[in-house]
Order: sequence, then C-alpha cells, then structure tokens
Amino acid sequence: MGFNVARLGDTLRRSKTKMNSVSFLECGCYSAVMNRDLIGVDMEIDEASRPRAGAKRSKTEAAIKDAARRVLARDGYVNAKIGDIAEEAGKAIGSFYQYFKNKEELLLALADEFRIALRDNISPPCSIDEDPFENLRQMLLSFWRVYRAHGAVAVAVFQASMVDESFAAIWREIRAEGIRVSSTRIRLAQRLGYCTGVDPEIAGSSLCSMIEFTCYNWVVGNGDLEMLGRDVNDEVLTDTLTKMVVGAISWREQPQP
Repeated sequence: MGFNVARLGDTLRRSKTKMNSVSFLECGCYSAVMNRDLIGVDMEIDEASRPRAGAKRSKTEAAIKDAARRVLARDGYVNAKIGDIAEEAGKAIGSFYQYFKNKEELLLALADEFRIALRDNISPPCSIDEDPFENLRQMLLSFWRVYRAHGAVAVAVFQASMVDESFAAIWREIRAEGIRVSSTRIRLAQRLGYCTGVDPEIAGSSLCSMIEFTCYNWVVGNGDLEMLGRDVNDEVLTDTLTKMVVGAISWREQPQP
C-alpha cells in the first residue's frame, strides 16, 4: 500500500537510523528493503504509485520552467526572483528548491534545452549538390523559430555570459556550432564560384554575429522593433534576414578590366 512520506521521515528521525536515502530523494519512495519492525511502519510500496510520482515530478518541473520563461521575458534575468517564478507557476517556493538550487541552475537547465533545440533543428547541407543558398534560407527560418520560442532564455544566457563563466561556456558552444554550420555553407558556395577569397570560418563568425544579434534585438524587451514602433510578422522578418545573409555570400569577383 502507499505510505505518508512526512510520517515516514519523522519515524526515521526518531529511530536515529542511518539509511541510504538516494532512492527516496529521487523517487519519493524507498526502494530498498528495510526491517519494518525497526522503523515501526509498513514499508510495502504501491508499485503503481511510481509512474504517478514520476509524472507529477516531471509536470511540476515543467511548470516551473515555463513560469521561469515568462518571468524572464517580463522582468529580465537580473530582476527575476525565485519567489516570482514559484508564484507564476502556482507552486510553493519550496517546490522550486526540490528541482533547482538557485536561479543560476535553473537558467543553465533552460539554456541546455535551447542548445539542444538549435542542434536538433539546424544542420549543415547534406551533400555538395545541395543548393547552399536554399539550405541557408531554411536554416535561418529554423534558427529564428527556435530563437523566438526560447527568446527569453536566449537573451538571459547572452546577458549572463558577460559575467558568468558557466554561461559564457554555453554561449561559446552555441557560437562554435553556428560557425561550423555557416562555414560549411560558405565552402559549398565557394565551390560554385561565390565569395571566393574569404576565409570560411572568419566569414562564418561574421555571419553568425549578424544573425544572432539581429535575433537578439528582435526579441529582447525594448529592442529594435519596439524602438521603431514596428509590428512585423515572421515572414517579413525572416525574408529580410535571409536576403541580407544570402547577399553577404552570393557574390562573385568581377573580372578586372
């Protein structure tokens, strides 16, 4: 049968018995076989409660992460408070600390989800026969969609990377992958006679900087779109960015007269 976790904890403290609590902390129940006479409680565990406990835990963690994204978008990383995140999630503040030690650890988890989303949605061209410019258009559309979906996190990580080495390392990893993907496209374009004479990796770094900071300024609070008073849809934004980026590499050297 099921058991009361709080009552079990009190009983263990009274018994002053040292026990391995790893399974208890991770699953909300003991999986080890114990002497029930020693602790004075029935240790039969309802196996059916395990999936429910895991599902509840995952649901609570997801609610905290979703709330954090909203608070980050509203208040920014510096001004975001753990209490505000818990309140936004409809949870007690103690629930937050069951999953994260502090605000930094929460942002690291959100940043990893952002990094994985970029990795899963953006990849280099599959073959040398693939049109590098069409592939670049698709990459930019995917990048913008991921960046917009994780906008509050992307902005927070970028800002935190200026003062915290943990976030700086994440941002460097994101940048390195972007440069790798961009330089691959530039090399393919060079095989077709475009943008010859430029270093693919240096050019890739330049392109990534333009793409990343453009997206940053489109999603950050009080960014360029708000400053300009523009309400522009995704199609216009991605089409404009695509033309600027493709134009940066779809040129050929003109023969000297």
